[in-house]
Amino acid sequence: MKIKNIYLLFLLVAVSNFHVFSQIRKANKYFELYQYAEAIPYYLRSVESSDKADRIISVQRLADCYRLTSNFSEARKWYGKAVLVNGADPINYYYLGQSLRSLGAYNEAADAFQTFAKLLPDSLNGKQYYQFCVDIQKWLDLPEMAEVKNARSINSKYSDFCPVFYRDGLVFASDRREDMLDKDTYGWTNFGFLNLYCSEPEYSGNFWGAMGFPARMEGNFNHSYHDGPVCFSPDLSSIYITRTTKRNAKKDEGKIKTYLLQIYSARLDKNGGGAKYSAFPFNSREYSVAHPTLSANGDKMIFSSDMPGGFGGSDLYMSSFVGGKWAEPVNLGEGVNTLGNEVFPFWANDSVLFFSSEGHLGYGGLDIFQSALSPDGWMEPENLKMPINSSYDDFGILLNKDLDGGFFSSNRPEGEGSDDIYAFRNLKRADKEKEQEEGLERELKEETKLLVRGLVKDKKTKAPLEMATVFVFNPGSEGVLVLKTKKDGSYETPLDFDTPYVAKAMKNGFIYDCTFFRTPENETATKFDVPQDLLLAKLEVDQVFTVENIYYDLDKWFIRDDARPPLDNLVQIMKQYPIQAELSSHTDSRASYAYNMELSRKRAESAVRYIILQGVAPYRITAKGYGETKLVNRCADGVACTEEEHQANRRTEFKITAIDQKFIKQGQFDPDLFKEGDIVHIKMFDADFFRNCLN
Repeated sequence: MKIKNIYLLFLLVAVSNFHVFSQIRKANKYFELYQYAEAIPYYLRSVESSDKADRIISVQRLADCYRLTSNFSEARKWYGKAVLVNGADPINYYYLGQSLRSLGAYNEAADAFQTFAKLLPDSLNGKQYYQFCVDIQKWLDLPEMAEVKNARSINSKYSDFCPVFYRDGLVFASDRREDMLDKDTYGWTNFGFLNLYCSEPEYSGNFWGAMGFPARMEGNFNHSYHDGPVCFSPDLSSIYITRTTKRNAKKDEGKIKTYLLQIYSARLDKNGGGAKYSAFPFNSREYSVAHPTLSANGDKMIFSSDMPGGFGGSDLYMSSFVGGKWAEPVNLGEGVNTLGNEVFPFWANDSVLFFSSEGHLGYGGLDIFQSALSPDGWMEPENLKMPINSSYDDFGILLNKDLDGGFFSSNRPEGEGSDDIYAFRNLKRADKEKEQEEGLERELKEETKLLVRGLVKDKKTKAPLEMATVFVFNPGSEGVLVLKTKKDGSYETPLDFDTPYVAKAMKNGFIYDCTFFRTPENETATKFDVPQDLLLAKLEVDQVFTVENIYYDLDKWFIRDDARPPLDNLVQIMKQYPIQAELSSHTDSRASYAYNMELSRKRAESAVRYIILQGVAPYRITAKGYGETKLVNRCADGVACTEEEHQANRRTEFKITAIDQKFIKQGQFDPDLFKEGDIVHIKMFDADFFRNCLN
């Protein structure tokens, strides 16, 4: 990832004017100035040189440039050429392995690391990463540990990363260019300098939903050069920011300036401005200090630094605010820190530390880990696994208070640009909740006595649906049992007597159905059939559903309390499936044509307004009043009908008008990820997952 390299080294170079050089000399000059994006086109020209020495150095430097700008497919290509050169540096096998690993080619990467280890047997890295490539393959078939989607509305074709909660929205770092005519760019990437941007959810508090278009932070947040990432004190009275300035440069023997990361803090006024920044006392011109995160009361800070005395590249350190000043930082220890880099920490609820590392077992690049704080110190870090992590760089995580949702950053290739921000929810954490789930599973197996059987069918054809997923939940417990239907559409499991349960059936390509039932009291029974079959409607355009039990007061269109449950069910459907829909209201033929048309329009608009306020994007659902134009029976004007016949015409309908294919795989709940017999903690599901089944 470009940003990882920026933040691990963060080299900003002052470039002077120079004369016209040959292609290789221009390329080398850019390379020496760390302007890798600028160097690439010149090396691509010089690699065709008739001079063998120029060709060899061009191949080597192209491999390095593509690696340092996170173009791993090109890095793989050029390191593959570099290792074929006689007398090539063995490090090329190491970087070839890392490039292959980032592309998910673990067997090829293992071969490259094994060769590197043979050439340099004293290097621990070759043996370690070889073993990583072997061990990681047991994780590749695990069920995904969360729902993830690209937060597209806040991302750009540039790097957007490290969001934090601030007031009612998010603040994040981005190197996007506000003006394409702006020539003030960073040579490493050819992008702009980092600035802070802010965005708020389109619907207050719904961070999983769409976010508003980002705006550059106003006031004293952004300066020249790089600003960000950032964190705020819990009461939002203070800001702590990673920054580079003209004052924090050092020069090497070639007089090339290197700008290091440093932490600055400031008090904010009520409007979020008025900041006068002070340097963190342990900033240095010899090493970087970056990525601060604070404890709940703000008196402790964890940050990343490559200061001398660590275990590897960048380590995590803690400093305490004592007697009005920050105390000497303490390394978090070799349980957390490794020979690689540990960066971008996020301290949650004073109990769990999340951070990114390339030195623990992971998929490739930076992976995100969690470590719980115990009386004996930080526990062994656990990888958050896919889809939070990938073979690319995953970092800059932000979690809500429940630690089951939030955002993270990644340069995985399906994004909008270099680094993107991704939203996630329903994070399955492996520590205490896993123990609870295993205990719930043992308890369920030991105490149940009644064999319960149900059926799942196609709603239209009544044909049985095989391999549908059925979630069975006792509202008084914490564990959700996962079942799969057989060829005849049946599911069965032993359950407790005299106990309420919800069964919710789901299958990709269909809309879910659920039912509430209670098992019998008579413990002499051995079998019980669920009274209601679960009928799944196929997800297709022009599918129409009659929405039952939406009532309005006479001549009114306001949503009554008893109309909320069926509307909440529609909200759940809209959130679950990538559809656009029309909600229509219909009247009987009594009263005038114009009156009925107006009343039905207002009722439909009222229902749609309710749905939008629950977090459904307005473009996805429209209101339509049809009045008495679509009667379902003979009861037109002047025809004598019973009240029941008139009631059949007074209805609300929900019609699918489009299926948004581009969002089908983004954030959609996938029941196929669950396996028969799984016991999943209720916290792993959306809060509304079973709510409408209980009404």
